[in-house]
Amino acid sequence: MRPGRSKVSDLSTRYMGLRLENPIIVSSSGLTSTVDGVRRCADAGAGAIVLKSIFEEQIAAEVDGLARAGTGAAWHPEAEEYISRYGREDAVRAYLDLIAAAKREVSVPVIASIHCVSAGSWIDFTRRAEAAGADGLELNLFVLPSDPRRDGAANEKVYFDVAREVRSRISIPVSLKIGSYFSGLSQTLIKLSRTGLDGLVLFNRFFRIDFDIENLTLVPADIFSTPEETVVPLRWISILSGQVGCDLAAATGIHDGEGAVKHLLAGAAAVQVCSALYRNEPDYLGVMLNQIRSWMERHDFSSVEQFRGRMSAKASDNPAAHERVQFMKATAGIE
Repeated sequence: MRPGRSKVSDLSTRYMGLRLENPIIVSSSGLTSTVDGVRRCADAGAGAIVLKSIFEEQIAAEVDGLARAGTGAAWHPEAEEYISRYGREDAVRAYLDLIAAAKREVSVPVIASIHCVSAGSWIDFTRRAEAAGADGLELNLFVLPSDPRRDGAANEKVYFDVAREVRSRISIPVSLKIGSYFSGLSQTLIKLSRTGLDGLVLFNRFFRIDFDIENLTLVPADIFSTPEETVVPLRWISILSGQVGCDLAAATGIHDGEGAVKHLLAGAAAVQVCSALYRNEPDYLGVMLNQIRSWMERHDFSSVEQFRGRMSAKASDNPAAHERVQFMKATAGIE
C-alpha cells in the first residue's frame, strides 16, 4: 500500500445471490454437523456455512420406507455404512431441526447440503429444507464413471436431471458441487450453469483409496487435502470465469489467505475451506481473513470486486497459457 494511504478492506461478496461478509465458506463437514459447530464457525468469521450433508438414502428411507440397501434404490457405496452408524428414521427430522436451529443462532447464510447420486423421491425433501429456513442448497453430486457399460452421456444426464428437478421445486439458491471426471468438462459445466443453477463448486474431494502392502488390505488415503491440490480448481475456475451462467466457488486445497486470493483472482465468487480448519481449528478463519486483508492493502485494493477475475483466462492477454498442458518450458534445461 502506498505510504500515507489508509483504507478499510471490504471483503464482502455475492455468491448464489446471497450477500456474504467475506468470501470464505466453511464447507460441509463434521465441523458443521451441530449447532455448536455452526456457531463456532460463524463466530470465527465464516462468510457462510454449508451444513454437513444428509444422504439421499436417508431421505429415501423415510419417504419410501427402505429398510436397507439393495431394495432397488441407487444407493451410494458408502451410504449404507454411514446410515447404519448414524441412523435412518430420525435423520430427516434431525436435519430439518439443525437447519432451523442454525438459522436462529447465526446471522451468516446457512446452506443445506444433500449428498446425492440420482434423481429420485428424495428431491421433494428440498422443499422441507427451504421451509426450515435454509438460505440455499448445495447438491453434492458425483457419479463415478467406473461402469464400462455406461457411457459418458448417461453419467452426465444424472447431473442435468437432478439440477433441473431440484431447481423446479424450490426458490432458494441452488449450487452443484461436483468432481472433474468429465470428458468435456468445460462444455458440461457451461451447460449445467444454464439449467437455473446459482452456483457451481469446483471441485469435490472424494474418498480416496490406498493399499496396505504389508497386510494386503485396502485402506483410506489421507482424508485431508494439501495446498498443492488447489491447482486443479484454480485452472478450471480461471478458464470458466466469464463463460458460465452462474457463480463459481473454489474447493479443495485452500489452506490460507493466499490460496483464497488466487481463486478470487481467477474469478471465483467464494472459496470453501475444510481441511485447514480441521488442522488448525475454526479460529484459523480469522488468520485467513487477515491474510486476505493484508494482501489487499499491499496491492491497494479496497474491495474484493476490484480484483476478482483479474487473472482469469478471459481477462488475460495470453489466455492460451491457462490451457498449457505440456512441460516444455518448465522442464527445459533439466534433462
